[in-house]
Amino acid sequence: MTTDGETAHRTPHNGKSGETGANAAMGAGARARLAVVTAHTESDSWWSRQLEDLTPPTVWADQPASLQELTLYARHAAWTSQTGFLRGCGVAWCWLVAVPISTLAYYLAWLAQRPSRTLVVALLYAVIAHTGPGRWLLWWPTWLP
Repeated sequence: MTTDGETAHRTPHNGKSGETGANAAMGAGARARLAVVTAHTESDSWWSRQLEDLTPPTVWADQPASLQELTLYARHAAWTSQTGFLRGCGVAWCWLVAVPISTLAYYLAWLAQRPSRTLVVALLYAVIAHTGPGRWLLWWPTWLP
């Protein structure tokens, strides 16, 4: 863990005096440059927002949205007006498609995360598939005992 005293550069934000060496003049007197907003840059920002919506999350570092977050997004997020046909379609899609598929995917991921969970489910499936009601309810390969 890095503390304020161990940071690479001293800044006024960590309570120490600013840089006084060769790097001190690099940011001295610098001002932020504001980009000129034109129709072209506005369309680029609209396009970049669309691409961000279609970019999947990184599965290594980002947790998936919970089912509650999915439903809240469908009901209240700023992707369309708060009422109307599009909002209704989004909420219906959420409940009819996104929630059931996400639930199945989350439980499958949960089962696959530990070999013991997968083994228990596989054994339970094998036992049920070999019982009377399970024979017609669950598929079992005929070449397996």
